[in-house]
Amino acid sequence: MRRLSGVLFLASCGLAGGCGDNGNNMATATDNTMTSTLPPITTTGPSTDSTTTDTPTTTEGTASATESSSAPTTTEGTATESTTEPVDTTAGPTTEPETTTTNSTMTTMGTTGDTPCQEISVTVQPVKPNTMLVLDKSGSMVLNKWDDDANANTPEVTRWYSLYAVVTQVLTDFNDKFNFGMNLFPSKSASGDYNMQACVVNDNVEVPVAELNKDAIIPVLPAQTNMTIAGGTPTARGMTAALNHLKTLDPAIPRVVMLVTDGAANCSTTAGNLNQLFEAYDDNLAPLVGEAFMVDGIPTYVIGIAIANMVSGMQQDGSPNGINPYDKLNELAEAGGVPKAGDEKFYSASNAIELSDALNAIVQQAQSCVVALDAPPAFPDETIVKIGNTEVPKITDCATESGWRYVEPMPYAAIELCGTACTDLKIAGEADVEYYCTAG
Repeated sequence: MRRLSGVLFLASCGLAGGCGDNGNNMATATDNTMTSTLPPITTTGPSTDSTTTDTPTTTEGTASATESSSAPTTTEGTATESTTEPVDTTAGPTTEPETTTTNSTMTTMGTTGDTPCQEISVTVQPVKPNTMLVLDKSGSMVLNKWDDDANANTPEVTRWYSLYAVVTQVLTDFNDKFNFGMNLFPSKSASGDYNMQACVVNDNVEVPVAELNKDAIIPVLPAQTNMTIAGGTPTARGMTAALNHLKTLDPAIPRVVMLVTDGAANCSTTAGNLNQLFEAYDDNLAPLVGEAFMVDGIPTYVIGIAIANMVSGMQQDGSPNGINPYDKLNELAEAGGVPKAGDEKFYSASNAIELSDALNAIVQQAQSCVVALDAPPAFPDETIVKIGNTEVPKITDCATESGWRYVEPMPYAAIELCGTACTDLKIAGEADVEYYCTAG
């Protein structure tokens, strides 16, 4: 029958039941905290001596020495050590015994091959996605007001007033589930003049990604009632800084961009004059976002604030001429790799209620269903995953099946829950993982 394998993973819960096999040298530790010392690992290089081997010998069950070697002999379960001379270190460096501490209790059951069989049950949580909030701070965010609460009897407020409130709410609700960072476009030093100063964006992001980052982000935002916000819409420049930052982070942790804007991008780095800078759409934006998704696996969720579904006029007003901003955001959402279903690909908001709904829907979707493992399981095919008391089936195709699978590349550094199992994980917030080994 199955035994649980000797590999420790992540935060742990209580002990799973005993293996109950043939009882070879079973030693059980029931303390809440346990330190297990692994046997010395000796690394040997090529040897030309065919008569002497100073390498530790490991046997299953009760140790029996059948060779004339005087090297230490180690057994699983009951250990007997006999040493009559020092270990020969000329063959290569010797690693000292490794000590591992865990809050699990475990049962050691002899060995299967060279791998100790330990019964371990652990409770694991999804990894926290590294997420950049990329926020539009252009002049139109305060120059234009809207019906914040969908109530015509209450005063209108600026779009920035609403965005500040919704971002604060999201940071509060999901502070412990995401590693947030934040970037503004243009920067707070941008002016409202018809020149390059309106397109200024910091080379580095305003707030780098970090855990529990709410209290670092909110003070950096312009005040909710700020009426001096100014500048163009240098979306590509803001995205470039955000993506460059995310690319410095561990690619094994999901990386995400949440982009919020109220207009079409301008301030192109390839503009030849001021008219092209402000009155022409920046066609560099969609390829930039598409490359981040296709090459680096970084998706971009797009939220549009009060986006008109009509072709813009040809006047000199600091906004791109002759384009439909609605179509441009649909194109951008497609390039970002996570478009909405249906004809409208980006998340459109015409008031603060819809803006809040959009950002909440995105963070729910962007929550990770990947669970990192501290070390690969000794017997990957014998792992069991449960959510609550329900065992989750193992699958091969995350796109079409519901269950769990190992995340590539090998060797088994993480698992991913898919389909309804992913939804269940987001609701439960954790899963139980049991590690078994084959009987031997």
